[in-house]
Amino acid sequence: MIVVYLVLLVVFAGGLGAILLLRPDTGYVLINYGPWVVETSLAVLVFGVALWFLVVYLVLRLSGFAIRLPTTLREAFDQRRADRARDAFENGLLALFEGNWARAESELIKRASDHHAPHLNYLAAARAAQRQSATDRRDHYLRLAALNRPEHEFATLLSQADLQRKRGEFEATKLTALKLREKDPAHPFAIELLAESYAALGDWAALRKLLIDTAAQGVIATSRRDQLMSRAIRELMQQAIAEAALPTLKSLWEAAGALRDDRDVRRTYARGLARLNADSEAMALIAQALSVDWDAELALLYGDLHANDPISQLATVEQWFSIYGEKAELLQVAGHVCLANRLWGKARSYLEAVIATAPTPKAYLDLARLCADTQQPEEAARHYRLGLELAAGNR
Repeated sequence: MIVVYLVLLVVFAGGLGAILLLRPDTGYVLINYGPWVVETSLAVLVFGVALWFLVVYLVLRLSGFAIRLPTTLREAFDQRRADRARDAFENGLLALFEGNWARAESELIKRASDHHAPHLNYLAAARAAQRQSATDRRDHYLRLAALNRPEHEFATLLSQADLQRKRGEFEATKLTALKLREKDPAHPFAIELLAESYAALGDWAALRKLLIDTAAQGVIATSRRDQLMSRAIRELMQQAIAEAALPTLKSLWEAAGALRDDRDVRRTYARGLARLNADSEAMALIAQALSVDWDAELALLYGDLHANDPISQLATVEQWFSIYGEKAELLQVAGHVCLANRLWGKARSYLEAVIATAPTPKAYLDLARLCADTQQPEEAARHYRLGLELAAGNR
């Protein structure tokens, strides 16, 4: 429109200038064409030609405008819809961040079809729906996200698995994570989701296999990976113990690698050896472990093991006194081993020392047995009673 106004201004200014210049002598123009004769002044002719060009120009502009009008209107409407869709998306995200789940869901789906990236609307709406415990709507939005942008299926599956995990739907999380690994076997979050779902479902063999996989190396934080691997190995050991599968138990220990230094793994293995009557191997394991570091639980287990050479067993316990001092657990173990060797005096000394410092039902039980074996029935009954009271929490 500015161009039109400029043209009009130039034309009228030119015509006015021509009239002023030619006013003393307006000139004479004669045009003869066939039967037609036109007589006029030069100024009028100039003005008329300029006006004719202006009219032609305006007609052409109006024609072009009329032709472009439908497209212009459509573009204007499309832009308005896009602006409203963008505003609704931004308002929905803001409501989501503010914790207004219902409003967020409403804003996000209201104009999703007009948004240039509708799958983002649906993914965000799925999160808002889950916050309202509306899993049916959540799954519906996830399906719409996948349908609208099939090329972004990976992002949709990641969001779906994350939402399923947060909802505690670990079987569904596992299936979704497996789909993700089919597309990208080394994706960190997919591996993490799969590991967490295996742990939650108690699929320890699958979890151990996943953590051994080279694709998982360096993906999960080392501390977290060791924690999960330790749990998987311990649970598989427990299964082997329950099935009385000693070879399986030993193979799990051999394959544990650096985790053989993990206290929980070592304790589980030692208890399994004891449970499956591999006492000599359990004693060797405990002796080696306690030569490096103190472990009260292993020390107590050592005292309960059947030794082919009880004197050597007692010597090992007494050797630990020189390393760790007279710890209550060591005193109890020494008393128990002395009792097994029928060393009544030393056994009584150790067991009474335990009772004086940190009494346990086990110490009372061993002392009661000692009294019974040495023909002291009243003392035996008293220690049985004291042990039961301590075990029941009455002392």
